Amino acid sequence: NVVRGSQPIPLEEGERIRIGTDFETLVAEYGDEEEENTFRMKDPWNGPNTTGLKVWKKDYDRVIALAKGAYNSTMVQEIQAESLFFLARVYHVREELDHAHSFYDRACKLAPNLGPARFGLAQLLIAKEKYDE
Repeated sequence: NVVRGSQPIPLEEGERIRIGTDFETLVAEYGDEEEENTFRMKDPWNGPNTTGLKVWKKDYDRVIALAKGAYNSTMVQEIQAESLFFLARVYHVREELDHAHSFYDRACKLAPNLGPARFGLAQLLIAKEKYDE
């Protein structure tokens, strides 16, 4: 079905979006200039209406920019480690596993007690079947 967002948001076909907290799907087709803010979703929306919806998308490029900015603006190792962890998560989700591994590893070295970074690194090592690292 065709839905209309509450505000302009640049979307591309195949991009993952979320409406509210429980509905997640992919953009099947983005509207044309005459139908501003409209798009077709892969999965049907069963909500009460199809106009004025609050649509969210994951903006990984912005996460990268913010994490790099945070990393470069401090000398506090724990904050630097968290920034590296956020970078690792982006690359992990994008399935750029070598980059993710590098950032998880650096985060763990800066802050060995940063549990989420250690967990992410463990996930990657298991996926790569590197059980001895």
